[in-house]
Amino acid sequence: MLSQIRYFQSVVEEKSFTKAAELHFISQSAISQQIKNLEEKLGVTLLVRKNRGFELTAAGRYFYEKSLALVADFDKLCQETQSIANQQSAKLSIGYLYSYEGSEIQEAISGFASQFPDVELTVKTGTHD
Repeated sequence: MLSQIRYFQSVVEEKSFTKAAELHFISQSAISQQIKNLEEKLGVTLLVRKNRGFELTAAGRYFYEKSLALVADFDKLCQETQSIANQQSAKLSIGYLYSYEGSEIQEAISGFASQFPDVELTVKTGTHD
């Protein structure tokens, strides 16, 4: 169903079944059939087909807008799951002049480290060079 949702999003964004099909490397008839299957699964009409175009129904507009967040969350879930499996952590490197005498950097680093304990933090001091 997720691929059907992605197809639906592409159709809406491209305002064209043909262009959306090209983006996904499938035929126009295949993407059209996938949208019909999605509508059947949901039990609603998402698009009203007209001549060579379409209009979103109210349900279609709602589904499109909500599906954007759903797909983005799903993609993030997959990326984070892969990162955990590969034991990859986020990394942040900070550099500042060794002659800096203020406490703001240390306070910011300390605050960041406590708020984001899983981020690998590297701090370096040096010159302008």
